[in-house]
Amino acid sequence: MRNDLTDDGLRITSVADSLDVGLELLLQTNATLFSEQIISGVGGKGKNWYNPRMSSLDVDVIIVGGGPAGLSTALHLVQQDARWGERVWVLEKATYPREKLCGGGITLPGLALLSGLGLELDGPHAPVHEVRFRYHDWVYKLESEPAFVVVHRREFDAWLAVQARSRGVRIREGEAVIAVAVEEDGVRVETSRGAYRARALVAADGSNSVVRRLLKWGKGGKARLLEVLTPGDAASDYFTHGVAEFDWSGLDAGLQGYAWAFPSLVDGRAMMNLGVFDSRFYPERPRASLLDLLARTLAERRLSLADVQLKGYPIHWLQPATPPARPRVLLAGDAAGVDPLLGEGIAFALGYGQAAAAALAHAFAAGDFRFADYEALVARHWLLRQLRVRRLGAAILFRSVHHPWLARAIWRSAPFLFRVLVAILPQHFPLTKRRMTRMA
Repeated sequence: MRNDLTDDGLRITSVADSLDVGLELLLQTNATLFSEQIISGVGGKGKNWYNPRMSSLDVDVIIVGGGPAGLSTALHLVQQDARWGERVWVLEKATYPREKLCGGGITLPGLALLSGLGLELDGPHAPVHEVRFRYHDWVYKLESEPAFVVVHRREFDAWLAVQARSRGVRIREGEAVIAVAVEEDGVRVETSRGAYRARALVAADGSNSVVRRLLKWGKGGKARLLEVLTPGDAASDYFTHGVAEFDWSGLDAGLQGYAWAFPSLVDGRAMMNLGVFDSRFYPERPRASLLDLLARTLAERRLSLADVQLKGYPIHWLQPATPPARPRVLLAGDAAGVDPLLGEGIAFALGYGQAAAAALAHAFAAGDFRFADYEALVARHWLLRQLRVRRLGAAILFRSVHHPWLARAIWRSAPFLFRVLVAILPQHFPLTKRRMTRMA
């Protein structure tokens, strides 16, 4: 087997037919295939793309993307008023259950958002009670009951869709958006199966948002991730004590991020979710070799790259200079931008849904679809406001890349820095034990 990391993303060459091509190379190819299906005039600059022979369905709101952000938006709307269920369509390009690459961590704010919707996780998930942070010989731990839970996105998203449908949300699966035009009185959307007219559109279609691309919203910052699933030992500490690890030793090798090891349950089986997150917060700096770093993680478990199925994907992180709304259109979840420090996505996606629902309800009540206040609403939101703080944390921490002396100084003082942060920003650390201790 030979694995190469290129400037275009991850290119993996293997004799094994099952090996997935990762990261942006595959995603860029998919985007090109979509583009080839789109008739001229996409994005509102022209109207030639619209097919008048295709029947058009009028609806108040179209939500593109049936993941946590899109479904959260719909769920928060119907929670306000059940009649929203008849006024909203969620368009999901795949069919549930569909594969979705993700570490799968849902932190306590995310669980609180689900609880606020009257939802309690009843599907397979692995609770994490002890979080370990490692930088070479420095290993610290945080404990909480729990700190977060780990879900398998294929199962979690399907479960969330069932919950949404049971509350009256209408979801159209297997329907990919291929054209969008924003007009003065609404939005026209053409999909692989039909055409729609809506008064407002929510783009919740992920890091490679088709809507964002069609409307030329800008690329934004992109993190790179590699992920593998390996058989887990249900009798190990990962499962019996709920241990998760973040290894930051790769900072010395140019990694603007960490390697992770999470316990996970997939189809009821104990599995380890292993991966490498590279924020690329400073994109001008040389790229770390994700494959080498992942190989190191696997070697600690007596595995090699030849033993696993590699999968790669990007995460679009928040760029404050890019507004999350335009007249008639809102961005939510990864399409808007999430956390560049840890790559946390699910909780923030659920939070974006709450904010987007509030903005939509206000827009329809006022008859004003400029969404001029959405950016401020996101900035004030009790959870989403943490994104700017995490951007600052990424800017500071990732300056230590290729500077071991600086990284060592940060990690040597980690417990003290954590106490300071908890004192200044207690709402950012909803843990049952707010103490970081060094492990022997």
